[in-house]
Amino acid sequence: MSTVIESPVPVVELERRATAYQQEILSANVRLTKGPTSRLQLQTIKPTGVKGDRLTGALVTFSFTAEPSDCNSWGSIHGGCVFTIFNVAGKIATAVVASGARNIVSSDLTTNYLAPVMAGSIATVEVECLRTTKAIGFLRSTIRDVKGTVCYICVQNVSFEM
Repeated sequence: MSTVIESPVPVVELERRATAYQQEILSANVRLTKGPTSRLQLQTIKPTGVKGDRLTGALVTFSFTAEPSDCNSWGSIHGGCVFTIFNVAGKIATAVVASGARNIVSSDLTTNYLAPVMAGSIATVEVECLRTTKAIGFLRSTIRDVKGTVCYICVQNVSFEM
């Protein structure tokens, strides 16, 4: 992960962007994804890139409790839920970095499943927005279990309008 640096944008503003975009997603989203999306709890935002007076990268961390409705018959988070978590968390991280971004869409999202996160577990979702241009964001993410084991990894590209 990248080095954390001082942001020209106050943390309270970054948190506002994250919360506002999560609410926008929830208000527009289908019923099937509201559950895991609504349980993403913002933990930290750490700026990792700055150009002039704007943020160009950040590490955004969430926590998430896996509920039985998120899980497959083996009791671990099913792939569709993992995809949804990465998709939504990546969009929120992009909204934090690219102030004013709207209509954020994942254009590529590759996920690898390394170990399960079981029902009832608290997981940590870390999304690093590596860089944004005027219309594209590049992200990498992990979901870790309560022991800190990397369970799922993701590389994601998003497109957006300013």
